[in-house]
Amino acid sequence: MTGLIEAFQEIDTYLAQSIRSGFEPLTLLEDIETGSLRVWLRNVLTTVDDESLRSGDWKKVVGAFLVKAKRIMVDWTTEHTEISSEADLTDLQQRILDEAARTGVLHIPMYSPIPTSQIAKSVELIADATRQLRPGDSVSFLSELQAPARLNLELQVVPETLSDLLVHESLVNEALMILIIKKPDFLGDSMWEFRHGKGSIPAKLLDGKWLAEFRCGNVVIHPGDALRAKVRSTARYGYDGDVIDLQYEVVHVEAVINAIRPTQEGLFPRG
Repeated sequence: MTGLIEAFQEIDTYLAQSIRSGFEPLTLLEDIETGSLRVWLRNVLTTVDDESLRSGDWKKVVGAFLVKAKRIMVDWTTEHTEISSEADLTDLQQRILDEAARTGVLHIPMYSPIPTSQIAKSVELIADATRQLRPGDSVSFLSELQAPARLNLELQVVPETLSDLLVHESLVNEALMILIIKKPDFLGDSMWEFRHGKGSIPAKLLDGKWLAEFRCGNVVIHPGDALRAKVRSTARYGYDGDVIDLQYEVVHVEAVINAIRPTQEGLFPRG
């Protein structure tokens, strides 16, 4: 049950952010009914102080949209046991957009359709949460606005396949970069972790000659050291132009850049 609550809370965030970046939905536990376990949740909406939202009861409009959009997702799961094409996701995206028009959300400035990547993540969250249930369990979505709807517990989502379905175009670039080593791979062929600017980059190290030297001890690295290297980046884009993911590969290591370290005298000052 906790997994489902967390899943729908994250979905609420996706939906609210598509309306306006300042909207922050909070999910509060209102009541628990024992017997056949029933949990009642309440959404609280907050926003930045914005002149364009001071007139009209926008919280009612947004609140109704959040409930009905989640119900659309639940109904959509009853029609599918898997996601077989990108068209399945754009169909769900269109249904949510139509509901935004019906509830009046489209009249709120800055609304944009929820990206297909977040649609896919929402479906994945529901499937992951229901996968934890035992045989014979059932889950229904209840609201004051609509009749109960049962979730489809047979829905299967494979994250890798889902990600591939979203990709419309991949762009590959190679560039020289200086990457500070955060976590090397001493054991096998797993990812190295680097820091570049303020961001963290996981990357596969493909330079076999350099790796052989490193693993036999001919190349020594210390905390804070960096690699000057040729790096291949692959950016995968969705049909709506959204970035699906970024992948990095270190193709060739040119040099190890040693971090500046204190001298022995600096470590042990003379008294």
